[in-house]
Amino acid sequence: MKVCIIGAGVVGSYLAKKLSKENHEIAIVDVDSSKLEQISYNYDVLAVNCNALNVNCLKEVEDFDLFVVVTESDEKNIAIATLLRALFKKDKIIVRVSNKAFSSPPVRELLGCDTVNILSETVQNVIYQIKFPFAKSVVKLEKEGIVIVAYSVKVEDSICGKQIAELRDVREKIDFTIVAIEREGKTIIPKGDNYIYPGDKIYVAVKEEDVEKLFTNLGISYEPVKLVFVFGFSRFTEELLSKLSDFSSLRVKFISPDREVCERISGEFPNISVFHGELTDMELLKQENIGDADLCVAMTEDEETNILTCILSKRLGCKKASSLIMHPEYEKLIESIGIDVPLAPRKLLASKVYSRLSSKSILELLEISEDLDVIETIVPEEIDGKRVSEVGKDLCGLVVAVKRGNEAEIVKGNTVLHSGDTIICVEKRG
Repeated sequence: MKVCIIGAGVVGSYLAKKLSKENHEIAIVDVDSSKLEQISYNYDVLAVNCNALNVNCLKEVEDFDLFVVVTESDEKNIAIATLLRALFKKDKIIVRVSNKAFSSPPVRELLGCDTVNILSETVQNVIYQIKFPFAKSVVKLEKEGIVIVAYSVKVEDSICGKQIAELRDVREKIDFTIVAIEREGKTIIPKGDNYIYPGDKIYVAVKEEDVEKLFTNLGISYEPVKLVFVFGFSRFTEELLSKLSDFSSLRVKFISPDREVCERISGEFPNISVFHGELTDMELLKQENIGDADLCVAMTEDEETNILTCILSKRLGCKKASSLIMHPEYEKLIESIGIDVPLAPRKLLASKVYSRLSSKSILELLEISEDLDVIETIVPEEIDGKRVSEVGKDLCGLVVAVKRGNEAEIVKGNTVLHSGDTIICVEKRG
């Protein structure tokens, strides 16, 4: 497919580099020639140096099929999408926005394009860390009520050393599927005879309302999150603090070096403790008992500051650290130095783009790790009436759930598939 990316910032560059490796014809449009030179020099990408608000600029890429509009301005993105729809009759447009109003269903319908609110989705990832403190990450399958929870197995866990088939008694109480195991840098799509070892990262698909019950039944103990530190202000921070304020049993401490920001946050959120100071001030952190914190979240616009703040907080005793990361180069680095949860907004947009590019009958595709994809596909007629255990890998890597109408359920080996069903699968990326 011919894909045009408008905006060569962090997200646009990431998409251009990734998609250029997957045999798609890619163009990237930006007014900044230096950004375009860097991308086009290293990757097979058509660089178009012009302002996409100019009709003559868009004429240069009017023969492309899918448009991904990812400049830093919501208003500019909406305006470009409107021009593409009205003047060039384009109907495959994905728009990055930060304002909730632009991602609401009425506005999406009016615009006639997909809008992706990276801000809200990123904040939701933090909320999952509070709701499910045992999780390394949580991916929600939109509309199905199913989540895929990543968990790092510990020596003391009761599931450690067991075969997946031995968890049958838990599965009789709660529907779940272990969809993948990451071990020593390799990804395994598991079978019943696979063992679970300490250090494995397992990906578990389960209904969202059953997550806590499942992990309790698996014998995995954890402490609820009671104290959260939020470091620094960015466009993500205000929405995060608003969400955290809804947790009545949660203590939240906010630290910023900007006095005006502190005064505003203190006025808007009276139940949040606000402190004016440097994020890496050890004396301030010790005084405010960072060692008792269950989670610290660094959300400034400066990635280096976020990383340093999280490292310091962990060394002072904070149990879990989460850092906002824009550049893909940092993501693997921060996990290797002890930061638990990278918050990577660009991946949320990438998953929407992938969903439009698959050659299969895929309705939605979501990236959950470097090697894994979650896809939705329709059961063909030749599979009608077969059980999941009979299908094997003929249909996809591993069938996780089936949707009929508005209902989705986690499958078992004896689940019967019917032509027209929508199935959710996990596959290894080729």
